[in-house]
Amino acid sequence: MKTKGYFLYFVWCMVQIVSGQSLRSDEIRFLNFTPVIDGKPDRQLLHLKQKEFHHFFSFDNVGASRTKITYLMGYTPTHLYLYIEAAADSITYRDRGFINGDGFKLLLAKRQKDSLTDEYYDIAFSPSKDKKYWARKRIWDYNRNQSHGKKLSSETHFEEAFYDGKARFEILLAWKDVEPYHPWFSNQLGYNLYFAKAIANDAATGYSVVKDEGIWDEEIPKRNFIPIVFEKPKNNNTAALIAKLTQRNIRVDDAVQLDLMTLSKTAENRSIEITIRDNSSKIVLDTKINCTLKNKIQHKLTSFKFRNPKPGVYHFLSRSGKDTIGQYDFVVFPKFNFDSIRSQITQNQHHLAYGTVNTLLFKANEVEKQLFQLKSYETGKKLLEQYFLFETELLSFLKGNDPYKGITKPYRRAFKSKYDNSFQPYTIKLPPDYSPAKKYPLLVFLHGSGQDEQTVLNQARSGGDFIEVAPFGRDQYNCYDSDSSQKDIVEAIEDVLAHFSADPNKMIIAGFSMGGYGALRTYYQHPELYKGVAVFAGHPDLANDWLGSGHPNFLEDQFLTPFSKIPVFIYHGRKDGALPVAKAEELIRKLKSNGIQVTERIMKDKTHEYPDDETNRIYFEWLTKIAEK
Repeated sequence: MKTKGYFLYFVWCMVQIVSGQSLRSDEIRFLNFTPVIDGKPDRQLLHLKQKEFHHFFSFDNVGASRTKITYLMGYTPTHLYLYIEAAADSITYRDRGFINGDGFKLLLAKRQKDSLTDEYYDIAFSPSKDKKYWARKRIWDYNRNQSHGKKLSSETHFEEAFYDGKARFEILLAWKDVEPYHPWFSNQLGYNLYFAKAIANDAATGYSVVKDEGIWDEEIPKRNFIPIVFEKPKNNNTAALIAKLTQRNIRVDDAVQLDLMTLSKTAENRSIEITIRDNSSKIVLDTKINCTLKNKIQHKLTSFKFRNPKPGVYHFLSRSGKDTIGQYDFVVFPKFNFDSIRSQITQNQHHLAYGTVNTLLFKANEVEKQLFQLKSYETGKKLLEQYFLFETELLSFLKGNDPYKGITKPYRRAFKSKYDNSFQPYTIKLPPDYSPAKKYPLLVFLHGSGQDEQTVLNQARSGGDFIEVAPFGRDQYNCYDSDSSQKDIVEAIEDVLAHFSADPNKMIIAGFSMGGYGALRTYYQHPELYKGVAVFAGHPDLANDWLGSGHPNFLEDQFLTPFSKIPVFIYHGRKDGALPVAKAEELIRKLKSNGIQVTERIMKDKTHEYPDDETNRIYFEWLTKIAEK
């Protein structure tokens, strides 16, 4: 459900800010007990204010009526509590219920200068009969990066129940799962709630606390929310101590700073033990601090330095008696001089291939950019790993060796664009038996939305006889429909042909989800390059749905003419809740009616996911037949 009017959305947001409508605050009550999560609110919670969803979305469902849906919120020192109640005949279980019904999304945001923010957790909850369902409780989006999506810990609980004509949903979200959003450490927080109510014919209506197009449109740069005011504890049945690091990524000369919050029913003295270990479990700091607890929230900052820290991952543990009050990983980074690093690469004293030079320059730029963008509450573990790998590759290069020679597992390369001189990445995977003396067919595979190409080739995309390449295409949300995307795909192919033994006469284009539309779009742009097209869980008219009118619709005959002489492979899950199967089936009918050869696999039990083993077997055979022609 992409918006067609980003400018109008921006204007609407500015009106909200000026009018103050988005700046009202909502108080969240303190709970001096931990609720039981079973789908039914505890008796002690009935005093909480019942809140309503302010906005209703019927979408294209003619005659859809509004249902009464309410929610309650509270918090404890360790968790955020949420209860949603909806009038219903039953609970509907669907794939990605948080969009397709019944299910919901919770946005927790860091307040910035206005009512919009690009720092947040967008957390999805989908009721499911299978408690291990992958999207049952999951961080869906984090700071505009869906690739960070992950399951919530076992300390976050979610249950649903149905009785007395109401569907009920109850969660207890661990603050540790949404660092740094603990109300005692930050008073600049906000939230939004979106509830998707299932209706007939696999459709859904929607309800939100605040209007926010980003609920559905992953390209919206900033999210809207309502500010939260957390009630100060009036009493607490037990002592609460919470310790956290103010900075989870530091340089070798920096101190570790501890932020300690305390609350107690009565005044008492406590000893806090602090231990820091390196990644081999060796203790590098072991000390104690003393503090006095009182019947109010207290704040204490303490700094520590340990001797001669080396770059790496460290483990911080804080305990009070037998209780762990803080446990974090943090990273110590080395000092960087990226100008010097780039100078060493461009000198290229051993005159190694320009593809290797371009790749190293791209990686140096990426590490520098990501280090600059790293938040204080992020460890940067993956970035440190990325730097260590880059450092190893750089040292090999400086000794006159090509660090990428002989690699058959997926790895990232880059080319220098002839259009704007920028370094653009792609991921490549060579066949296990790769030899420069042999020509290999080339499979170009396009990634889905909200992601880059780095993990696309981690599973088999061919039977092992193809060189596989996944371009980034400067695209996360635009369906590979821009000039830059199409140029990047061609340049990535040209770079592969220049440095690897790929056969330019045996190339196939494929893609998943947004990349499925992208495969159709890319073939339409350059039919002379490819011998076949494979669409996995794609949508033949996605660009017009997402970006507005004026883009190729592959359900129209005029756009199918270039496909008349090539085979097409189409896979889709009948339970796909992201891109419904009806469009794929319509594409199959249109292709066949135009005399185009189609191999189809519509799987009744599959959702929006990659193919089953049998489909892959048939697909690999399809690839091989094309390559043998």
